[in-house]
Amino acid sequence: MARAQADPRLVVPPLPPLHVARSRLLDRLAATPDVPLTLLAAGPGAGKTVLLSDWVRRHHGVTAWMTLTPSDDEPTRFWRLFVSAVRACGASVDDLPPYGTGEGATALLESLSLDGASHAEPLVLVVDEAHLLTDAHILGGLDSIVRGWCPRLRLVLAARSDPLLPMHRYRLSGLMRELRAADLAMTVDESRELLAAHGVTLPDDALGVLASRTEGWVAGIRLSALRMADAERPADFVAELALDEGSVGEYLIGEVLSQQPPAVRQRLVQTGFLDEVSGPLADAVTGLQGSAEVLVELARTNSFVVPLDAAQTRFRYHTLFAEVLRHILRRQLPHLVATCYGRAAAWYESEGDLRRSLRWAAAAGDGYYVARLLARGGLARVYVDRHDLPEAAALLALLERTGGWTEADELRTARHAAVACLAERDTVAGCVEELRLAGRPQDEELAVTTDLARLILAERSGDGVAVETTADRLLDVAAQKWLHAVPGLRAAVLLARARARFWDGRFDDVDGPLEQAREAAATDDASVVELDVLGMIALVDTCRTRPVRADAAARQARALQQSDPGLSPPVTLDLAAAWRAFMDGDVAAMARAVRRAAGASGAEWDPGATVMLGIVRALSLFLCGRHSEARLVLHGLPTRDHGLPPALAAYRDMMSASIETALGRPRRALHLLRTYRSTPFAVPLEVARARAHMELGEFGAAHDCIRHVLTGESSRLGRYLLVEALVCDAEIAEAQRDPGRAVELLVRATEIADGDITLPFLRTTGVFAPLLRRHVTLAGRWPSPAGATPDVTGDVGMPHESPFPESLTERERAVLRLLATSMTTGEIAEELCVSVNTVKTHLAAVYRKLGARRRREAVVRAREYEML
Repeated sequence: MARAQADPRLVVPPLPPLHVARSRLLDRLAATPDVPLTLLAAGPGAGKTVLLSDWVRRHHGVTAWMTLTPSDDEPTRFWRLFVSAVRACGASVDDLPPYGTGEGATALLESLSLDGASHAEPLVLVVDEAHLLTDAHILGGLDSIVRGWCPRLRLVLAARSDPLLPMHRYRLSGLMRELRAADLAMTVDESRELLAAHGVTLPDDALGVLASRTEGWVAGIRLSALRMADAERPADFVAELALDEGSVGEYLIGEVLSQQPPAVRQRLVQTGFLDEVSGPLADAVTGLQGSAEVLVELARTNSFVVPLDAAQTRFRYHTLFAEVLRHILRRQLPHLVATCYGRAAAWYESEGDLRRSLRWAAAAGDGYYVARLLARGGLARVYVDRHDLPEAAALLALLERTGGWTEADELRTARHAAVACLAERDTVAGCVEELRLAGRPQDEELAVTTDLARLILAERSGDGVAVETTADRLLDVAAQKWLHAVPGLRAAVLLARARARFWDGRFDDVDGPLEQAREAAATDDASVVELDVLGMIALVDTCRTRPVRADAAARQARALQQSDPGLSPPVTLDLAAAWRAFMDGDVAAMARAVRRAAGASGAEWDPGATVMLGIVRALSLFLCGRHSEARLVLHGLPTRDHGLPPALAAYRDMMSASIETALGRPRRALHLLRTYRSTPFAVPLEVARARAHMELGEFGAAHDCIRHVLTGESSRLGRYLLVEALVCDAEIAEAQRDPGRAVELLVRATEIADGDITLPFLRTTGVFAPLLRRHVTLAGRWPSPAGATPDVTGDVGMPHESPFPESLTERERAVLRLLATSMTTGEIAEELCVSVNTVKTHLAAVYRKLGARRRREAVVRAREYEML
């Protein structure tokens, strides 16, 4: 650079004290000599001038500097300053009028020569404060320089907003490079370096808070560093909003807010409390019109208003700027705070956004408004959307302070809604009693909300009977009007009924309400509920070893998520994947699915899924041989005495018994399972009981347990349990030196598994290794290790399904289940306490309905239809 000139506009500004060079940005500036224009566009305090000042000092070529003032937005003044800047750096240029035309600018450029300087690099002209240029003649001349560029000059413009030049053309033609606010924002490492230069060291968490609040804004970080430099505890200043002299707040008020017209300042101050603002919302809160255009202009000028979408309809304020705006509203306009909050609540209600409406109604302290929102459809929307009630404890406290409970049914109903959302497992009983004593309101809409609160409490307490009766009341004809008023509510209630039946072990009664729930959710276009339903279908069908249906539901769920990225996967979807991996013997995939499930959403609305997640986690630890850890996980789960649904309680205790057996305590395992002997879950637990007897060497007792499984009519039996029972029986036969029977049992087990079940075979490969070496055919059928989890990324559509066969009677289904075992017709008759001829009659009906001609074909068809 040449020596400083008298005109301060031509002087490169000095670097600030304790300056820290920003290498990544300096390198980007140095890497753009092949274009005529480089633009740095960001709001005040973004570090544009300091960065360019540092870069100019490091640049080895010829550079000129212009700092514009408002009076320079006039052609004659601008081009004279242009010529002066060029000449100040030792270059020569003709003083040719007219400067205000494109031809004049081109002629000016052609006359430019770098006397005595190297021609290897162009002259770099930095124009700071370029956003001040609005004159058409000046802009036309600059446009001519850019588009008619020759290698003698490179323009670098620094501006708070884009200059009024055809930037889109420059981008398309490759004539421009840009550094925007996001590029100029300081990284965490750069922030740490700047603080260190000021003698400030912050722990990582405090540094993270500073980075979040400042969003990398250079002036904010530098001013914070100056404020913390002499502090004994600098971390205490990180979350503090300061408005005194030299503070960040003072800077924002002076450089941003005070520069705006009064109407714009009013909009900013009265909407600064909003996390997200749009034109219509700002109009509603302030009572002004035209806010959409104002917000777009503020974003264009980088006035700490950030667009959130490409169409620029939604915006947010910079974190620190929003803090300043909220402070001004509370301190200078306290009488408007509740009014602005209330207007925001009303606008969000009109848009159907209950969560934000409740939030701002509560912030406004309007308990009656909150009560109306909650009691008349609010709880239903929270339940359908599977969100927590926002600030439920604060809402409840507000409702309790508002009016008398004997005066308004809305207040009472709203309080019940808040209580239901806040209830924990140990407080549910008291909440249920409170609702019972309160009775049912006469107003049908309020009655629906009260019943929904009862349904939520029944689900959280694991009371399947209460869920069933409350769901019946909600699905009654009288409630249909209000049920349909909230899209997805009917589907959510049907889903609750299906979940309760599943967790209670009533597996045969689950498919109907699940299918009804799916249809209702699709009809209402209720994506959240539909995704929950698909996740539940995938889980139910996986647990019942119906992989075709499970995979179809999982694919549909993934497709729904892809069509709406805002949807969060339900925990049931990951539980289904974990259970599928379990049956495949893929412990690694199972562990991954368990980790995903732990972070999934909506578990608070389905406590049964939370318990099952604990059981599956314990199961994965058990399969890895970490028995003690698995035992601790199970001990952390609720028990039957604390509202655990029957099916989950049975599986929890079965897992506990398996762990006890594995730890060498089979008698303790048998004692644990003894309580189930007279329950509907006796048969599913027989395999665990059999293994405990095997550990004690009681093979006869173990075989009796397995026989109960193979001949049981329990609807709780599935293919997995049947395969596990057959493999266990084969182990008993092998231990009793009956290899022929063991081979027969294993062949049947592989046929029933049909490639869908692997784990029981993997766990016993060592036991049957000698047998497999002698029987090549059986070895060829033996499942291979580590099957994969379900493919849910393929075709979105449902797979082609064969027409379902004619329905079987209960007795025909019992015969079909026994048909899949090795029992003869006589043994089946004896087991069912009927004559052989009766069994043959049922067999004929089964064959006809399945389109089969013999026993094996009937079993194969039944598995294809997932009836076994």
